Amino acid sequence: MWHQKNGAFYYGLFWGGMPDLNFRTLAVRAEMERLAAMWLKRGLDGFRLDATRHLVETGPEAGLNDTPETHAFLREFSATVRRERPEAVLVGENWTSTAAIAKYYGSVSQIEGGDELPLNFNFPLADAIVKGAGAGDATGITSILTEMASLYPAGVIDAPFLTNHDMPRVATQLGTDAAKLRLAAAILLTLPGAPFLYYGEEVGLQNGPGGEDEHKRTPMPWDATPAGGFSTGKPWFPPAPGGDHANVDAQKGDPGSLLSRYRDLIRVRRSTEALRQGGIEVLAPASPQPAVLAFVRRSGAESVLVVHNLGGEAVTAGPWPLKTASCERVFADAGAGDPARSDAGWSASLPPRGSGIWRCR
Repeated sequence: MWHQKNGAFYYGLFWGGMPDLNFRTLAVRAEMERLAAMWLKRGLDGFRLDATRHLVETGPEAGLNDTPETHAFLREFSATVRRERPEAVLVGENWTSTAAIAKYYGSVSQIEGGDELPLNFNFPLADAIVKGAGAGDATGITSILTEMASLYPAGVIDAPFLTNHDMPRVATQLGTDAAKLRLAAAILLTLPGAPFLYYGEEVGLQNGPGGEDEHKRTPMPWDATPAGGFSTGKPWFPPAPGGDHANVDAQKGDPGSLLSRYRDLIRVRRSTEALRQGGIEVLAPASPQPAVLAFVRRSGAESVLVVHNLGGEAVTAGPWPLKTASCERVFADAGAGDPARSDAGWSASLPPRGSGIWRCR
């Protein structure tokens, strides 16, 4: 399956589906590596590897996934990709715990970013973001970020996302609540790593009326016409409900739309080195504030303070003992107050489900 994002093309290898290839066979491994090299020579920028943790099954229960043989082949396959095109991307779909995902980066002792998969979709974090945005509680997100800090190899790149083609869409999970969708977008696009967007999330695309996979993968809504601008003919599957407003044409000229929200946040991320490639330090206030997610992103000499209020009430978040002389607004929702310093530290006020980003000077 071909994909395009920001001008880059990559290919999804769905080797986890049928037929089930026997990766214990040397000829199968060699053929998969030959095919990868062929596509890379043709200009592909990388591969998404489907159901990676199930490649080599050695027995029942624990032998069905995450086996040493699977990790051995991924090291071999990754070496082939690096040899053919060092800048190519590999991203793995390992739908499992943080501890198990961390192992799919492999060793960072000789290969920067790991000798297995340089990117791994972060399923636990995706679940925490969507549930947290829905419930108004940031503790699950904070817990996953803390877990990642202790388990992920140093220097690896996370692949955060909200939902994918196998999940109910985020707009469906959050009941098409505009404030919650805007909040989820802000959380995703201020986290470390290389964020992935599932098509349609940027306009609030819902699921179709059923629970089957097709209802999670309906045509992209470009406009409000019956076929959604997806085709001049009959689309392969009926468009999802809500297409009169959840489409690109209806939102592209509206500065308050969800599409504009994504565009604004992506623009801020691209222009802010600390957001684009910095690390993260999760902040905890002196007393618990379950609705608040706060962290500092740092890269080189640049630091930014990021605060999200997941709750339905305005909040004064903090204080935090930040070592900074001032906080300069980079991005903030209407009603947000810039951070102020007291004897106890720095605090910021945020409206319900509001977000703010400030550069620390």
